[in-house]
Amino acid sequence: LRDNFRLQPGDLVATVGQELELDCVPPSGHPEPRVTWKKDGVTLDPSGERYVVTEGKLRVMAAQRSDSGLYVCMATNTAGQRESRGARVTVLDQLPPGRREPTPQDLLAMRLHLENGTTLPAGTVWLRWRMVTPVPAPEGYMVLYRSLLPASTSWAQHNAGKELSTTIPALRRGHQYEFKVRPYSGGTQGLDSNSRNLWIPEEVPSAAPQSVTVAEKGNGTVVVSWEPPPPEAHNGIIRGYKVWGDGAGG
Repeated sequence: LRDNFRLQPGDLVATVGQELELDCVPPSGHPEPRVTWKKDGVTLDPSGERYVVTEGKLRVMAAQRSDSGLYVCMATNTAGQRESRGARVTVLDQLPPGRREPTPQDLLAMRLHLENGTTLPAGTVWLRWRMVTPVPAPEGYMVLYRSLLPASTSWAQHNAGKELSTTIPALRRGHQYEFKVRPYSGGTQGLDSNSRNLWIPEEVPSAAPQSVTVAEKGNGTVVVSWEPPPPEAHNGIIRGYKVWGDGAGG
């Protein structure tokens, strides 16, 4: 296990009674590593009712104050063992009655940190963020994103609901995008998180040029013309074409 974790767990702030969720994607390995979790150096037992580990993700049911601590994801196979960074979990007392929904002041005090951004197949990006201030959770989160290169575009929006992660589909290959997250409740919006830039990898065009024609102009000269492949088949930015000829000389 020489590679780093593909996704490190992030710090988390919650209140008593909430469900905690910590994500972890271990390094690639052969055989595939098995994931376990430790809290404050003690291995957690997922066979009980409070801890559930699914595909590396740890869920803690009905959080208690005693669940506060440092959580570490462990990846193990026959080649060895590797530990993730420590994720600090803080569980606070229940909020007073009437404070379930954040006030405008809460939204302005809220600070978000956009932690991870990963490119996935088909021009999709996966994002994850966390709250770094212990205030009531907002009604939802809005992801704002725009293309920076090769040309800057206006901001687009994606409503992620109450989740602390989301996927943004159908991004253009070969473009660099900027992402940030903004909390909202009703018609009130909070402050933007930090931003992250991600480049969407290119792939080979999935279709050939269209309407290819060859015309003879005399003196042994021919003119070859064509139309680009369909836009959905570009899979990136087409920077040029190569033309080959195959014929017998005379």
